[in-house]
Amino acid sequence: MSIFVRKLDSAGNDSTHDIDPVEFPTVKTIEDYLTAQKQTILGYLIEYYAGQTMASKYKGYAVNQRTNSISGPFYHENVTAIATKDNSSEMFCVNENKELKKTDLLDLNTPNFPSFSDPFDVNTEFDGSVVPGIVMSKTNVGFSYANKFMAEPFADPIDGPGVVENPLYFKDSYLAKMETNWMHLGDEHSEKQFYRVDLSFHKNSCGHLWLFVKNDEGLVKGQYKGMLKPHMKVFTNMRGRRFKIQMMIATHHNFPWAMREMSIGHLYGKSF
Repeated sequence: MSIFVRKLDSAGNDSTHDIDPVEFPTVKTIEDYLTAQKQTILGYLIEYYAGQTMASKYKGYAVNQRTNSISGPFYHENVTAIATKDNSSEMFCVNENKELKKTDLLDLNTPNFPSFSDPFDVNTEFDGSVVPGIVMSKTNVGFSYANKFMAEPFADPIDGPGVVENPLYFKDSYLAKMETNWMHLGDEHSEKQFYRVDLSFHKNSCGHLWLFVKNDEGLVKGQYKGMLKPHMKVFTNMRGRRFKIQMMIATHHNFPWAMREMSIGHLYGKSF
């Protein structure tokens, strides 16, 4: 854990200075140091998590032959083998601990989740390299999960550690991440105003939501929305001809979620 201090240097330029918390254990000692250096604090400190999160030895993928697509990796439960039963909706798996587990895929059609108390303590820090969990930025600057680091929405993840600003800590959790392909919303030539995404989740779904939209000019809008609710809205108000949606949900190992529907609010504008 460390601290960023935004300040003015001796030439009056705005810059960011990394303060070592061992050398400067309190805000007062930081202020004394900067005063001695004739540097001015602009008024706020930004916490960040500098580290990594644990990866699974085993990773699974799912192939959809109808759409010629692949999704994954899936690493929850450390599944080592999986199979379906003939003429049945039942699916069986074996995990790293040699446990045999079963699920019925039809249960996903009408899930009946039990009520729960909030299992997340997002402000309690932990070392992701030794404790299973993920660390996500409340201000969308850095996401650390499964020994992957994504610097910002839609960025390519890299292996290893990274810096997460304004971190939220999700112990015993994994990241459910979904990203669409480019969508022209029914008319590839006309400009659209993409103003909202509506989401509907099953009752007692548990998780924390981030959702972002990117247009064909590279503009990204979206936000962290907090704990899942039966109905949620993310406002974007952006223009373009094609769009991508990226949705991320911090998901607890013991508390599931299921989405009923996603819909897009948009208006058609001018064509070429």
